[in-house]
Amino acid sequence: MGAAPVPDGAMFAPGGGQCKAHVSPVTNFVVKGAGILRGNIMCDCNIDRRSLAKLLAGATGAAALPGTAQAATVTALAITCIDYRLVDDAVKFFDGKHMTNDYDQVSLAGASLAAVSDKFPSSNTAFWDHIGIAKTLHHIKKVIVVDHRDCGAYKVAFGKDYKADAAGETAQHKDVMEQVKAKLAKTHPDLASEFYIMGLDGKTERVV
Repeated sequence: MGAAPVPDGAMFAPGGGQCKAHVSPVTNFVVKGAGILRGNIMCDCNIDRRSLAKLLAGATGAAALPGTAQAATVTALAITCIDYRLVDDAVKFFDGKHMTNDYDQVSLAGASLAAVSDKFPSSNTAFWDHIGIAKTLHHIKKVIVVDHRDCGAYKVAFGKDYKADAAGETAQHKDVMEQVKAKLAKTHPDLASEFYIMGLDGKTERVV
């Protein structure tokens, strides 16, 4: 017969009594997963950090053993704008490229603009950080950036210089995309890139 499960937020003392100290869900998850209910966690209402560290190290090592589940490899990181009007169209676009469930995705206002505009410094950091994360976790081979027309982030960034006509708008996006492509080539020379602009009708054309 198996041992009784550990209640959420509770641990056990060496003698078998239940400790009244609050235990974080993460710690409880690790301990439950390892099948340790008593003895390895000291209980004077403090967790034995050395035992917990060993437990965490063991869990990490087990994940790396042959035959255990490993992170998937996907083709690309998709970077899109946050605009609610084109969420479904963006999914259809990637499905149409036969990339269903074959890409990571992050949405940042302005998409390509998020990488280089001084109007959105926190987005600059997020853009480049996520490329590194996607490479580390899922070994992406390319970055696909999808901007869209009538973008509010571009209007904020360019102000009175924003180009509303189709040709001017495309040229403005292309200039930003080329800046991003150049920086990407320097920081991640192993990654390919594609840059698109999507109309509000969902139709997409490659720009860079």
